[in-house]
Amino acid sequence: MSEPRKPLHPVISYNHILSELSVNREDPCEVIRELISNSYDAKASQIQIYPLLQEKGFIFFDNGTGLSETKETNGITPYRAFFSIGKSTKVEGESIGYKCQGSKLCFASKKITIITRCSDEPSWRYISIDNPQKNINESFDISSHCDYRPWDTLSQLFLRPKNPTKNILKELNQDFFTNHFNYQGTMIIIEGLEVQDFSDFYSSNEYGKNEWSYLKNYIRFNTRHGDMRILRPSYTGFPQRREVSFRETIGYNDQCQLFLWSMIRYNKYGLHEIKPGYPYLKKPDATEKIKTPAELSSLYSGKFSGRYCSTFLHDEITYCITLAIDGNKRALEKYPELGRKGYSKSGIKLVDQRGTFISSEGVKICPYNKIFEHSSLEKYSILADKKAQSHYILIINGSFSVVTNRNSLTDDSKQILKDNSFLEHIKNFLDEAQDEAQGKVPVFRELIERLNKENEETRLAAYRQKLDKLKKGIQYRTRFKVNNIEQLKDKWIVGPKEGEEHWVGALYTMFSHLVTVDSPYAKLWVRPITFRGFGIDSIALPLEENTFKYTAYKGLEYKYNFSEADEYNHPFTVTNFIVCWDMPIPKEGEQIKDAYEYFGYVSLTEELDDIGYEIVEIQSQTGKPHYENIKVISLYKLLKKTFDCQFITPPQPK
Repeated sequence: MSEPRKPLHPVISYNHILSELSVNREDPCEVIRELISNSYDAKASQIQIYPLLQEKGFIFFDNGTGLSETKETNGITPYRAFFSIGKSTKVEGESIGYKCQGSKLCFASKKITIITRCSDEPSWRYISIDNPQKNINESFDISSHCDYRPWDTLSQLFLRPKNPTKNILKELNQDFFTNHFNYQGTMIIIEGLEVQDFSDFYSSNEYGKNEWSYLKNYIRFNTRHGDMRILRPSYTGFPQRREVSFRETIGYNDQCQLFLWSMIRYNKYGLHEIKPGYPYLKKPDATEKIKTPAELSSLYSGKFSGRYCSTFLHDEITYCITLAIDGNKRALEKYPELGRKGYSKSGIKLVDQRGTFISSEGVKICPYNKIFEHSSLEKYSILADKKAQSHYILIINGSFSVVTNRNSLTDDSKQILKDNSFLEHIKNFLDEAQDEAQGKVPVFRELIERLNKENEETRLAAYRQKLDKLKKGIQYRTRFKVNNIEQLKDKWIVGPKEGEEHWVGALYTMFSHLVTVDSPYAKLWVRPITFRGFGIDSIALPLEENTFKYTAYKGLEYKYNFSEADEYNHPFTVTNFIVCWDMPIPKEGEQIKDAYEYFGYVSLTEELDDIGYEIVEIQSQTGKPHYENIKVISLYKLLKKTFDCQFITPPQPK
């Protein structure tokens, strides 16, 4: 009797997963995005961010509920969840951060320190961990320590600080902790963050500069604080009546203050407030020279503006959608801090903030201009064009699920965006926007009409340009006359060039009707009776045949060139002739294969001497034989053998 089988379990490496998650970012400031989302979820009314350029880190503080080590939600405490993988106190559908993976970006650092306090606790608690990415594992003790003097804990982290850090420590003194951080909140101190060119991204000192820092713009454009649902109608020009419906969606919060530490005057540092809400441009005032798209001589250099927004219900989920139209010239002028061609500015490019985007719980996740590829939105397909995108931003917000690094959507979310009923909502919104954007001025409708017109003109111009180039280039191409055919002896015929496989077929077809059956090369000329642009190019009959017998048909494929190293894109089993304009003659026995798991070998026959070769011994990968050979013919060489041809190649332009 065999022994009872012991259960076998997989081994999961916490340390390996943590290492992967902690560096799983596309932007150096993503850790700030995650911490801001956590602060909002913790019901914070104030956030303060202090970049530490000397230490390549930052201090992040919020006055939210704190990281409790005793009160569980979803079977785990907030404090323990901060260090855990796949366990969270957040509820899916009510928060973008329900997977508890974003906070792990903090661990790609040399040191992390957490000081926290909950409203029911008598003191602060803290923990400080060196090299968290390597040291934290399943057996690591993350228990926090009571701390009655956290200001000392903070200052002792920086033994020899330079002046910028000293200024921050003066701000975060005992008075700060006892007056601003006495009730509840969390402070996270990161040192040695794994970010190359750290100061380029985290420096917030803008004094004397005509641009906002990368970090400040990142917060405005890409975090929960830059919630696209915060409309500010009196400032942005969005319809006032829509503000109420946006406010009623899950997670809406326009009351959290966020401050970024920076130099506000020469050698004077302080906290600068960043207003909540996505940075839609201010509506035009009386001083701006605004024209509608129809009134402009050049759409690309004109200024125009329009706003429309709405909500819709799909599968019992409320979606918000905003359309902010600002002509390219206006966007260039009103977003001076954003980078554009030739100028880095803050480092965040204007072109990356234009077009169509998907947002989850207010946070802009990723561009999604491909939505206009769907047939139901064909009327608006021009909006996917790069030039069109420079004139607008369209943001679709809902409870979309995102992948681990939150820079793209899950497959489930992508399926929502392909759903016909969902797309019908988008179409209805765009239809309404054509009538209602900018009050009584139909800016959106005029923009669509103008874009379509200019696109059509561009396409026509490009088509004409190609045609002109073709016409002008004809005189430099190889040409020939056929002296022994009365109708052709005084007429030049232009030889094919790369991409003109159909012309190869047309020439072969024409001359196959001029060859007599007594020609020594008659077997190499078959008479095409069909011509098509897909599949095998032609079905043909031998010259002596005048029948429609199935067994008499031959399959022809036309190519400009063909090499034995190329994979033939049709089955060998349906091909009898491969007619090229010209091609190199391979060596005897070289192997040739098709894209359908058949292959054969080159045979240099007497019949095709200096004209081409045959592919013989054709068989499948499994050894199934094909009993017919394929003739590979150079039409250029066959013409010279069959007819009295005079070929000329004119001098080429310098």
